[in-house]
Amino acid sequence: MKAVLFDLGETLVSDGGLLPGAAETLEAISRLTGPSGERATLGLVSDLEVPPDQAAAARAEYFDLLGRLGIRDYFEPLDKRVTLSVDVGAVKPDPRIFRAALDKIAPGLAFTAAMFVTENVAHVQKARDLGLRAVHVKAPGQSTGEIERLTDLIPLARAFLGEGG
Repeated sequence: MKAVLFDLGETLVSDGGLLPGAAETLEAISRLTGPSGERATLGLVSDLEVPPDQAAAARAEYFDLLGRLGIRDYFEPLDKRVTLSVDVGAVKPDPRIFRAALDKIAPGLAFTAAMFVTENVAHVQKARDLGLRAVHVKAPGQSTGEIERLTDLIPLARAFLGEGG
């Protein structure tokens, strides 16, 4: 089993809307299969830094946003595929949030079985230090990125999953 984890803000979403190519990229990656025919599991890892008494409302707002953007289905079931810092007690790039995300998908899933996609260069480096395959996507306002457009991620995901063509 392999997982492709995404940051949400400034990676898939900016100014309350999907970034160009986000829906197409999620759709394409959700259809990729590895050599055994197994599809990758898509997940989200996001920082929600709110007081504990506001966690439930912030979580509900986050899930509503996924629905409004039309991408919620890619991350269902949400309790297995969405990892929020408020629930873990750690923010990216703390290893605990990545460990929690992978354990929700499949307990004990190795860091090397995951790809992490974000606009944050520091998070990319930390994820790599842990063993994840990490990709820096150029975000609005950034001058560089390992990939310029989200759709450029599709062949990288295909290679990561071991799918040919």
